[in-house]
Amino acid sequence: MALSIGRPYVLALAGSVLIDLLLRLQIFYYYSTQHYKFNIPLNTVRDLLQIFYAALLLAFFCLIFFFWLPNLRRQRQTIRRKLLRLIGLVASLQLVTNIISVNITIYRLHIESYELLAESLALYVAINLVFVFWYWYWDYPLKNNLVNHRPSAYIPQGILFPEEQIEDRVLKSDNWIPGPVDYFYFTILSSNCFGSPEGHMLIGNQLKTLQIIHTLSMILVFIIIVARAINTLN
Repeated sequence: MALSIGRPYVLALAGSVLIDLLLRLQIFYYYSTQHYKFNIPLNTVRDLLQIFYAALLLAFFCLIFFFWLPNLRRQRQTIRRKLLRLIGLVASLQLVTNIISVNITIYRLHIESYELLAESLALYVAINLVFVFWYWYWDYPLKNNLVNHRPSAYIPQGILFPEEQIEDRVLKSDNWIPGPVDYFYFTILSSNCFGSPEGHMLIGNQLKTLQIIHTLSMILVFIIIVARAINTLN
């Protein structure tokens, strides 16, 4: 997979990790400034999450600085999908860790509404940055293989964009390849609609499973965090 093609999506993961880091610092601030009841099980979970998060953060920066960036400096044309998948998994686990930590913090410290809204916005952005990587990771190779190899008896899997449908009907060709804007648009609209935006379709179990996880993540943010923020406003 070409490095120049994958660069925007790896940078999206890096942006998500930085937002996670800011959320983590905000959680430290809450615990240092507010009083809370001592609870051994919750304290144990919090400490384990902190250790797990620190290990993931170290792993992410090691993968970026010692594996991904050297490939960029050497101007290599391809990057292994296994490395991309590992970087994506580490960033995704960081996001899950922070979502759990934020919910524990909300439960224990009774965070105020405006702070909750700010945290929900940060999680919204972080989730979209992670999922734009995964949509590209699973969809782009399928598109590229279809354009280059054109198998005879094959149902094309992936995200079906409106441009592809128009190209097929009007130009009778299938050479169009989605870019970063297309994947960002699809991801953000999927977050807002809790499903594929109008004119787009998902074909294949991998991408359908990915969108189920995406939808559940956004429901978790909107229902648990935003709903609590609105409730405290009232």
